[in-house]
Parts: sequence; C-alpha cells; structure tokens
Amino acid sequence: MPTARAKPSIADTFTRLLRLNVGSGPARVTRAQLIVASEQELARIAASGSIRERAIARMLRGTPGEYLKWEAEHGRLMSAVAGAANGERQARALLSAALSLVHRKALFEYLHSHARRGEDRRFLIAHFHGQKGYSQAVVAEHGNYQRSVASLACIEQIGATLLPHQAFGDLLRRYENLYTEYFRSYCNSLLTPANEAAEMSDSMRTLIPYLKRDVLDERKRLLALPATAGANATR
Repeated sequence: MPTARAKPSIADTFTRLLRLNVGSGPARVTRAQLIVASEQELARIAASGSIRERAIARMLRGTPGEYLKWEAEHGRLMSAVAGAANGERQARALLSAALSLVHRKALFEYLHSHARRGEDRRFLIAHFHGQKGYSQAVVAEHGNYQRSVASLACIEQIGATLLPHQAFGDLLRRYENLYTEYFRSYCNSLLTPANEAAEMSDSMRTLIPYLKRDVLDERKRLLALPATAGANATR
C-alpha cells in the first residue's frame, strides 16, 4: 500500500511562498530599467527640481568628466540593486543604497553649515581623510556630495515608482534627520576647545552613543519594512 504523504505544515507553506515571492513586493526590474529611470529623473530635476538639485544636475549634465564619474558610481549602485534575487530584495537593496548616500554627503554638509573657521575645517578633513592633502580632500568631498545628492534623488524616485518601498519619503527624511543630528554632535565633540572639553566631555560621551544607537535602530527598522508602496512612498 502506498504511504500517505504528510500534509505540508503552515511553516513549510509560508517558506515556499517567500521563496516564490508570491503576492509580496514589487516586480523584479533590470539594470537597464534602473539606469533609464535614473537618467530621466536627473533630466527632470535639472529642469524642475529644488534649487540645490537643479544646480547639481545641470552641472553634472553639462560637465562630461563629472557626469562620467557620477555615471560610473551610480551604475555600480544600480548593479547591486539589479543583482538581488527578487523585487522585494531589490527594493531593500535600493533603500540600503539610499541610506549609504545619506552618510556619504554628511561631512560636506557639516563643513558647509557648521565648520565656518578654517582651522575647524582643516581639523575635520585631517580626522576623516588622514594624510590626504587638505585642498584635494575638500574637492573630493564636494564631488562626493554632488554625486550623492544626484544619486539619492534618482533612487528616491525609483523607490516611489519602479521598486516601491514605504520607507521612501517621510521615513527616509526622518532617518536623514537622525543621522544629521548624530553626525553634527560627533563633529562638534571633535571641535570642542580644550578649555571647554573637560566640562562638556561627560555629557557628550553620554549623548553620542545614544544618538548612534537611535540611527542604527532606525536603519534596522526601515530595512525590515516590507517593500510595498504606502502613504510615505511619495515625494
């Protein structure tokens, strides 16, 4: 007599559905689709983006050497996204790329907004760039900032259309604010004058780990969200 087959458990069925990506997450996209969407968004912001976006997009599109740098860097990000196994993972990889760009542009934003004095700028550049020449490092940071802003704008548009993920929009802005607060506090602690360091050091040492933990917790939470369009997936 043939042996009766055991019915699959609920856990087995759920695992199979996850592997098939049935009913969850966006459809998988190709690298070519991601590149085309990015080029279209760069053209759009060059025409009608924010003042900052317009200036950066027009500079990149009007300067072949800078455009090639951006194209190569952005292309690597899109290759990593396209290489993910399914749409759900592609959307998560896209979000991870967005978070990395938030980090990448933070130093130049701090230098521009907070480190007004020349000695402060030199100290921070030496801290983050080591023995690299000051002028060379500042130029590199400015380029990183411009390319990161352009890529982030493209990724946010893709995250609202081709690979919708509810973390794009307000939730990403919240993460950016958290990271900015942490990075500003970290840099401020580095620039604290020696005569103030003693009284500020204890409170700063207490604050910074908490801010860093908030950033890490928020990053983990966003990456755990399902890749489905929600109320926050708008620009």
